[in-house]
Amino acid sequence: MAKYIKCGTLIDATGAGLARNKLLVVEGDRIAAVLDQADTPLGAEVIDLGGYTVMPGMIDCHEHLSLDVGDEAAQMSQPVPYLSMIAVVNAEKILRAGITTMRDVGEKYFIDVEIKRGIEAGLIKGPRLLTSGHPLIRTGGHAHFLGRETDGVSDMRKAVREQLKQGVDLIKIMVSGGMSTKGSLPDSQEFSDEEIFACIDEARRNGRKVAAHLHGGPGLKPAVAAGVHTVEHGILFTEEDVKLVAESGTWLITTVGVGEVAELDPATPPHYREKASRSNANGLQVRKWAKQYGVKVAVGNDTNHCRMDMEARALVEAGWSPMEALQALTIRGAEVCGMAERTGTLEAGKLADIIAVDGDPLTDLAALRSVPFVMKAGVVEFSEIGQAR
Repeated sequence: MAKYIKCGTLIDATGAGLARNKLLVVEGDRIAAVLDQADTPLGAEVIDLGGYTVMPGMIDCHEHLSLDVGDEAAQMSQPVPYLSMIAVVNAEKILRAGITTMRDVGEKYFIDVEIKRGIEAGLIKGPRLLTSGHPLIRTGGHAHFLGRETDGVSDMRKAVREQLKQGVDLIKIMVSGGMSTKGSLPDSQEFSDEEIFACIDEARRNGRKVAAHLHGGPGLKPAVAAGVHTVEHGILFTEEDVKLVAESGTWLITTVGVGEVAELDPATPPHYREKASRSNANGLQVRKWAKQYGVKVAVGNDTNHCRMDMEARALVEAGWSPMEALQALTIRGAEVCGMAERTGTLEAGKLADIIAVDGDPLTDLAALRSVPFVMKAGVVEFSEIGQAR
């Protein structure tokens, strides 16, 4: 039986302006039509979101379900059952925050693969997941406590194949050093050019794309030349780096909030706080260049779960309009995930990934933190609103 969703204000994320008094018709897992509320059939099952802004479910392109902001090495020393429980709790929180699709770009013990299985089986609640399994890391490199350490071209190809064996959706490689690993240099190149090429080539030949952790430094050029799909973070990019990304068509996934929180949180290890503090200011300039040169940008919360408002705010500060920022949180994320034909906007034929926010996010991005209604693929996952009349 069809559901009829009355919208107070509709943001469909296509780039069109606000629409008033619209009606979303949901049949099964899809949006069947977008109508005027005057066309509501008598006796229909109506979900009344008339007091809210209705928009597509958001898409987080960079997350780690079993990690939180803080001492990542200590967190990853926990046993599998404990990490799995953290991942289950975070998955539900993330869905409840209005994030209906998410790329998990690295988990220990293939926790992401099993969480995805549990979500799809209906055992637990969480967003639609794209998984990457173990990040590929040089021995002793950034996040060595999290991923699969690998050295040399042949071992790199084997490591990619190990991830593929587990059925992952994409491959993650740590091209540069990072903030959270003691002794790691965020702008260093951690793999050789040949190892980077081998990773991306092996993934491509098996129908997978590669996400590259890359704060900055010389590793960007070989990664782009090899055809990397996304570069994550980019906080230390130079203007020439940003131009290169723009010209290549590679996506930049910005993750601003996690660095801001890490810089200020006294529970964050000193080495992490210090590197974040030195890097955050440069990130604003990178985003301004990205806007100037037309880089394709989507966003991720990293371990700063659920805070899409912070990511949207960072884009607006750098020159995006509020509508463009909301598109970065929705349809642009869908494009990154290869799902733009299925989700990311509220249009007939697409999955019914629908959320309501309390307020107008185009005038106050903090409204993105108040999500009283979440529907994923036609199923009401969470609602604080009376559903039927």
